Amino acid sequence: MIKLIKTLLVSLFLLISLSGTAQINTGRVLEAGRYALYQQEYVLAISFFNKAIESKPYLGLPYYFRARAKYNLDDLKGAELDMNKAIEIIPFYYEFYRFRGDIRGRLGKHTEALQDYDKGLEIEPGDLGIFFNRGLVHIDMKDWGNSIDDFSSVLKIDSAQYGAYIYRAIAKLNAKDTIGAVTDMDEAIAVNPLVAEAYRFSAAIYYDVNKFGKALERINSSINLDGSEPVYYMLRGVIRYQMDDLKGTMADFNKVIKLQPNNIYAYANRGMLRTEIGDVNNAIDDFSRVLALNPGDLLTLFNRSLLYIRVGQFKDALSDLNLIIKRYPNYSDAYYARSQAYAGLNMQAEQAKDRNMAMKLQQDERKRAEENEKLAQAGVSNKKPKETRSEKDEDISNHDKIVVLDDFTVEDNDVDELQDLKGKIQNRNIIIDLEKVFSLTFFSEDNTVNSSRYFKPEVTSFNSRNTTDRTLAFSNKELENDGDLTWHYYRSIEEITQKLNTYPDNNDLRFVRAILYGVIMNYSNAINDYNYLIDHTPKDHPYLLFYYLNRAAIRYKMVEAMQSFEEEELPEDLITGGSNKNDNKEDKVVKQMLDYDLIERDLKQVIEINPGYEFAYYNLGILYCIKKDFEGAVRQFGNAIKLNPQFAEAYFNRGLTRIYLKQDSEGTMDLSRAGELGLYKAYNIIKRYGKQNVSKEDEGSEE
Repeated sequence: MIKLIKTLLVSLFLLISLSGTAQINTGRVLEAGRYALYQQEYVLAISFFNKAIESKPYLGLPYYFRARAKYNLDDLKGAELDMNKAIEIIPFYYEFYRFRGDIRGRLGKHTEALQDYDKGLEIEPGDLGIFFNRGLVHIDMKDWGNSIDDFSSVLKIDSAQYGAYIYRAIAKLNAKDTIGAVTDMDEAIAVNPLVAEAYRFSAAIYYDVNKFGKALERINSSINLDGSEPVYYMLRGVIRYQMDDLKGTMADFNKVIKLQPNNIYAYANRGMLRTEIGDVNNAIDDFSRVLALNPGDLLTLFNRSLLYIRVGQFKDALSDLNLIIKRYPNYSDAYYARSQAYAGLNMQAEQAKDRNMAMKLQQDERKRAEENEKLAQAGVSNKKPKETRSEKDEDISNHDKIVVLDDFTVEDNDVDELQDLKGKIQNRNIIIDLEKVFSLTFFSEDNTVNSSRYFKPEVTSFNSRNTTDRTLAFSNKELENDGDLTWHYYRSIEEITQKLNTYPDNNDLRFVRAILYGVIMNYSNAINDYNYLIDHTPKDHPYLLFYYLNRAAIRYKMVEAMQSFEEEELPEDLITGGSNKNDNKEDKVVKQMLDYDLIERDLKQVIEINPGYEFAYYNLGILYCIKKDFEGAVRQFGNAIKLNPQFAEAYFNRGLTRIYLKQDSEGTMDLSRAGELGLYKAYNIIKRYGKQNVSKEDEGSEE
């Protein structure tokens, strides 16, 4: 499909080129480039933006979009240069500074990144994304105090930003504010209880402070939400090890190996555990698996050599120990072990030599141990009940410790774990999982839900007219906009336009064209057609509600597209490089609310024409979720279900909304019903979240 998209876009690019560089429509070229960018065809997108820049080098927007394409191709320096040019042309738009700050942050230019973020905040003092991204840069710089301040600013703007709680907890833990870190992780989970990683980070913090019972509770929640992640079982195994639950520890390491057969740390830890319980031969097998995958793991090699001595395989032990001593020539335990191997082989001279060497090195080690004891008494050490080692630890003296993965803790600031939150954190909520809005289309994608559940006589009447060779149907899943099909859509639009020039009153044809415009994402022209249809259709016409329903859906898609494209919120005048002093965040919020009002007005018009249209109530439910009126959304989804008890998507969306409102039992039942009706992904949600709540209620009922 990607190849087809590329073919289509290349064809469009050639058509634009053939029209003459002096007369190209810059808006069209930018639209084509943005579409290519949206489809992740970054090289092709750059070609379009090059054309726009060649035609009108004084515009800032093409440089900005080309920078985005280069950024996604990891051409960070090229992206930075383009943003320099964009800012030179349009120095008043805060998003440009935010994006250049992101680029510079990835380039390691932390000081310059901070300068960009500061400039962005001068222009837009309340931008949540800038505070969030600046906080990440401060984490990279290990500037914990300023990082905490930035994430605190995010939470002042929007207290529901669970990612800000997570990162502030990381910063606080590094700043030795353990209580604050624990509190923030609890807040993150309270804000969004469906994020498995939040529980994992919380478990890691509780582990760090030796609260293993609480850590176990948290990691169990991660596993309940996502039982397919090996790292969760690895962490739980280590926690259980600290709690002397060796059987549970073994089960978790076995689970890691089942999920990830080449996980060297799971084999190493299982080998250590088997050594501890006396299962020597299987421990040797585990250590050998580790060495097959990582021959340079000398700590595991030493562990295997000790076991070889225990089972009398002295030649194998000697082979391993020679390598250990070559790498660690001052490690007394290795010489002592080799002396034992030599003794087993009756090589007495070599045995005596290694034993003497071991005794000499031990004297040196005792002196170092005394110095370390002084440091420990000074309070610089806070050991766990059982000592462990990190995966990067190459200290041979730690060979006999269980491995704790570096990303079990947050001390190394592994911010890549949640990189997907960067710049997008404000849109992380239940909305992203909802089933989409319904509209009438000729291009419905087949799905598991029986389309007969959505029968309407007036749709059958329209189809009987044979306006097109396709069947009109209610759907919330349109066919993907791939190459050959899209080219066909463009040709169909041209043919219909020619017919409308001759027969402008043919509303059926205009309706078909409006749907086609929507499919190719030309939302402005689609709305123009729907406006015409509504203005030129009698109030009692059965098709009038088609037009209102689809116009609302198109308006919703326009809002969704603008929000999903990296939160650009770009004002119209940027296309022409003009300035608009009144363009501020409040204006954008007002415009967004007006868009929502227009959508709501159209949907209520559908209900006024025909109160039995479940799709209008369903779409209103989605709109209310966006507006954070979740109680209202539940009511609207309920209205849709009353009208159509087979409405799977309405059950699914109401179930998710109820879970978000912590109405777990009701939400789980709705999801179950959606699954029964054919929306099978509902079962995955139940498995991840609902099941645990049902089990808790069952426990309560037994009491």
